[in-house]
Parts: sequence; structure tokens; C-alpha cells
Amino acid sequence: MVNLSLIKNNKQVQINTDVLTLSLMREYFSILNPAYRSNKKFIPNRLHAITPSGKFELGLLDHICAYLESNQIQYNIEESLYKKYNNGFKNPTIETLSISYRDYQKKSIVNALKKGKGVISIPTAGGKTLIMAGLIKSFRKNIENDKALTLVIVPSIQLVEQTASDFTSYGLKNVTKWSGSNQLDINAEIIVAGTQILLSNKTDLSILDNIELLLMDETHGLRKGNEINKIFNLINTDFKFGFTGTLPPSNIDQWNIFGKLGPVVYEEKTLDLKNQEYVSNFKIVILNIRHCNIPKFKVNTERPTEAYNQEIEYLMHNERRNEVIAKLADRLPNNTIIMVDRIDHGLNLESKLKEICEKNRPIYFIQGSTDIEERENVRNLMNKKNNVIVVAVSKIFSTGINIPNLHNIIFASAGKAKIKIMQSIGRALRLHPTKTMATIFDIADNTKYGQIHLSERIKLYNTEKYNYEEKTI
Repeated sequence: MVNLSLIKNNKQVQINTDVLTLSLMREYFSILNPAYRSNKKFIPNRLHAITPSGKFELGLLDHICAYLESNQIQYNIEESLYKKYNNGFKNPTIETLSISYRDYQKKSIVNALKKGKGVISIPTAGGKTLIMAGLIKSFRKNIENDKALTLVIVPSIQLVEQTASDFTSYGLKNVTKWSGSNQLDINAEIIVAGTQILLSNKTDLSILDNIELLLMDETHGLRKGNEINKIFNLINTDFKFGFTGTLPPSNIDQWNIFGKLGPVVYEEKTLDLKNQEYVSNFKIVILNIRHCNIPKFKVNTERPTEAYNQEIEYLMHNERRNEVIAKLADRLPNNTIIMVDRIDHGLNLESKLKEICEKNRPIYFIQGSTDIEERENVRNLMNKKNNVIVVAVSKIFSTGINIPNLHNIIFASAGKAKIKIMQSIGRALRLHPTKTMATIFDIADNTKYGQIHLSERIKLYNTEKYNYEEKTI
């Protein structure tokens, strides 16, 4: 028998059972620690979602119960825990905004309000910001408090600006921006805050005590061990919701998200939205670049990443490869973004583009040091013009950038990270009157890690049922 009870902090659950059952539960809700080394002390070989004393975070309750039921283990949930976890509204009222909801957007709001907590997984270009605005207004209606203090956490300064602007355009009022360049208005009722300001040692976080509704955009960033986890200890509301296009692949990161926010309450796939014509049709073209006379990169057992970094350096500075990418961008109709991982690579491509393209063609390189105003100017320019080429560091432009008039994306260094790839593809999927088909160009190389990473990307494309074709250069 397993007894589940609420701990006094109201954020964790205590498992009371025999040692063997607890041990089996801990083993199931754990993964091998990728940082573990047999010769390193104090690094555990596994990462657990349940503590040795049997504690887990409240939002993981559904997953714990599912495990117990599947293993035919009897359990009992303390009444106070049951009420705390099931804090939603039985028949929620949904409020309208200045823009009408799509069917799935309305369903996601309904499911969220019924559960009272949880994660909404909607692909990029699916209108997550509209769902957030609708959830805020509808939540206030259901608790009969149209001024309930709301915190919306977003991962970047640019998203602070964009989200606050979108909320206002949807009809929400008293919205304040809170970031390094925006001072908090303590009289506002909706706070759109960047993670950096929340994590700053100089920030007064006392206002978090009064938050009644918490929304977190790009929730896949809430990984185990990330600093942003600390913020959740300061927020006491039971109404917490996360939004993402793609959950992280690691179970321990997913359990961390579910523990703090609750289970997935609604999910849509990119392919489903495409079939319903809510996002642009798209295709993926894998361009296999065949390199001759590839140098042999030395393997250093004490520095296992050295050979990989040497390969990356070779590709970033490869004249023929950069020329292929630049000429491709120049020949493509409409606007194009070239995604890179490293600044040096971006600078090399920018230089090659300016050498190849006509002098009057707009070419920009967006990196971390590019100020927000300049990024916004480039984004607005792309939505007005049709011949802009932007080289962008993927961390900057793979998440939350709204450019409907974007037809082409070139992955100049795609790697194998699922979330980055999915988010980057989503940049090109927003509907636009001039767009019938978006094209994603996946640049692949016949180098060791180039082939390994390509195989991982192809697995992802197959899993998501994305159409792709391969060509050799």
C-alpha cells in the first residue's frame, strides 16, 4: 500500500510505503546521469525525480498514480492533496478576445482551466501567445477577479517586447514589461518578465508573493538544474501553466517540468496544423556536401570533444561550403534566414554574401551583441520586403521570433538538438499571403560528426512525419 500526502510547503508530496516499493518507484522515475564518471567522486550515477526520503513535486502526481496503477499497486491519496492538485473549474467560462480562437486554441484553454495547472504543447506558429491571453482573461472571469495579478515568464528581452505588444493588441489591459531595459510598473496587473531580470541578484522579487496566475512560455527551458527553477519556490499560486512547441527529450527534464507545472493538458502536432491549413505547407531539402581530402582530426581521450571542435572549425572556415550556402541564399526567392551556431561562422557567411550578392540587397548578421531595437528593425523589414537575407545565431532566432513573411531557412550548422531544430523550422511556418510553401534547407557533410548528426535529424523528420528529399553537391 502506498499513501500519498501533502507536505507542509504545499509544493511536494510525501510517499509513505515500504522500502522495496519506494526503491522501485525511485528507479522507474530516474535516468542514467550523463555527467557520471567512475573516476569522479560525488557525482551520482543516476538522476531521480523522487528523493531518497520519498518526496516528489506536486505536478508529477498523475504520472506517479499512472505508474502505481500499471503495476497494480494499491494507493491512497490524502483528501487535502486531492483538492490541492485538482484545483480547476468544472465548467469553465471562456472569454473572447479581439481575435477569434481557432478550435484547438479554445480547446486548450478549456482543458487548462479544467485541470487548473499543466502544460500546453502547441507547435511554433500555432498561436501560443493568443492562447496565453485567452487563458489570462478566462481565468480571471472564472475566479471573479478581473485584476488577478498575473506573471508571464519568457526567455528573452525580445520576447518580453513582443509578448507584451501582442497582449495589448488582443485587448488585455494594464500590461507591464519587466526586463533589463524595462522597469516594473508595480501597479500593473499583467507582468511580462524576462528570465534574466528574475535571476538577477539585484532584483527585488517580493512581488512574486502576490502572483495569482503564472504562465511560462518556452517551458522546455525549465530543465532540471537550471537556475530558473529557483523562481518557482517564490510563487505560491496553484494556477501554473507552461507553453512549449517541443518538450525536451530527456525524461528527467520532462518530470521536472511536470512536477512544477503539471501534466500535458493539450497537445497539437505541426503536421496536424499543416493539414488543417493553420500553418504553412513546407518541405525539407537535405543538401549533402561531399568534401574531398578531409583532414584527420586527432582524438584526445582526455578531451573527448576536441575532435568534434576541430571538425566544426574545418567546416566553418571551409571556403567551398560557405560559398555553396551563400550562393543558395542569393538564388532563393523571397526572404531567407541562415542559422548558425557560432559567431565566427556567421561572420564568414556574412562576408561571403556581401561578396556574392548585389550591393543593394539587404544583408544582416544577428548575434547576441545586436541590440533589441536593431533586431526589431530587421524583423519589421523582413515583414515588409521580399529580398532580405539574415544570418542569425540560432539561440537568437530559433525561438519566439514572429516573421510571417519568411519563406526559406538554411541550417548551416543544424547539429542534432531536437528542440532547436523543431523551433527553427517553426520560424518559417507562419501563414502569409505570398507563401504557399516554405523550404528548409538542411546542410549536411560527409564528415564523422556531420553524418552522425544527420542521421539523428532524419530520425526526427521521420518521427514527426516531415517530408524531405536529399540532394548531393
